[in-house]
Amino acid sequence: MKVFVSFILVAFLVHVFLYWVFRSAKISEPTETQRLNCYLSEYDFDERHNIVIQSSPEKVFEAIYNLDMSKSKVIKPLLSLRSIPYRLSPDRKPEKQEPSGLSIEQLIKNGGFFLLEEIKNQEIVIGLVGKFWHLTADMIQLSNVTNFTNFNQTGYGKVAWNFYIEQNADGTVTLSTETRILCLGEQAKSSFRLYWAVIRPYSGWIRIEMLKMIKEQVEK
Repeated sequence: MKVFVSFILVAFLVHVFLYWVFRSAKISEPTETQRLNCYLSEYDFDERHNIVIQSSPEKVFEAIYNLDMSKSKVIKPLLSLRSIPYRLSPDRKPEKQEPSGLSIEQLIKNGGFFLLEEIKNQEIVIGLVGKFWHLTADMIQLSNVTNFTNFNQTGYGKVAWNFYIEQNADGTVTLSTETRILCLGEQAKSSFRLYWAVIRPYSGWIRIEMLKMIKEQVEK
């Protein structure tokens, strides 16, 4: 019992620390040129981070797709923790395949995300629809971009997530990533708000780690 209480206390302190760090951190502001605005210009929750990289837009863009998150000692454990409720849920669908990798391409291929738009060497936008606060997430498979933009079924949430590359005057590149969430209906918004309060620090941690991995990959 003491071990369990200690674990809960440590987890709580870590959560508070991460929440404070990400709330106080300086994050990038969205720009009007981002294609992300075409898919979720209005949203209820968002998360933005950026990093400056000594490289070219071409190399950074390639690194986004080549990023293997399974090599991260931070990202893989956090994503594994998130999947535990799904694996234990009695409502789990046997035919559903979990992503075989932790790259952006695998998230699109097997992870429920849908490629909304790609501008080579500048921006990638992917989308997701589901009830993310549920144990099984109840994700809806989309067949085209129009299905995403027109989807308005009450009780669900829509996510648009981008990577945006901006060339700086000094020859460096600023890589930013933003995740926007729109909740369809007040009940969905209330449910997601509780879910977001718990996972936001870890979600931010994952995104910051992704940016650092991309930076290390192209600058080495």
